[in-house]
Amino acid sequence: MMNKLIGIFMLILLGTFTLNAQQPMKFGHLNSNELMTIMPEFKEMQSQLEADFKVKEDQLAVMQEDLQKKQQEYQQTATALTPAERQAKESEMGEMSQKVQNYYLLAQQQMQAKQNELTAPIIQKLKTAITEVGDENGFLYIFDLASRVPVFNSEKSIDVTPLVKAKLGIQ
Repeated sequence: MMNKLIGIFMLILLGTFTLNAQQPMKFGHLNSNELMTIMPEFKEMQSQLEADFKVKEDQLAVMQEDLQKKQQEYQQTATALTPAERQAKESEMGEMSQKVQNYYLLAQQQMQAKQNELTAPIIQKLKTAITEVGDENGFLYIFDLASRVPVFNSEKSIDVTPLVKAKLGIQ
């Protein structure tokens, strides 16, 4: 019985080596960052983000100018103001300063959200192209040099985790 098992195992092993000899494992690599930056969609996205950024930057500049004018005005007239008037002006400038900071933070968040929204379909298009190339050309893995991880792995790939677990005595 043991000889039959060894014989079957040897046939399977031999068949595996024969199959591997006919179809060598193919690995590929790419740099997704380089690919993405040359995609027309990416260039369009950059133009759109730059235009949106310019609008927000201009609005922030106006707000900062207004605040600066108020501060200069206050410095010039502070000695002539009553303590109550001084406190009111200082409170007003504090609120304006807070509005400028809030606008800045909100603009950053909005720009990040917009970038994520515009980038998602570009990334998906790139992933689809990588998957198609991997399938069409028989690659087992395609590694992304930008992130050092596989961005495509074939269904033909064998997960050796159970074998390694057995070797380590882990269940």
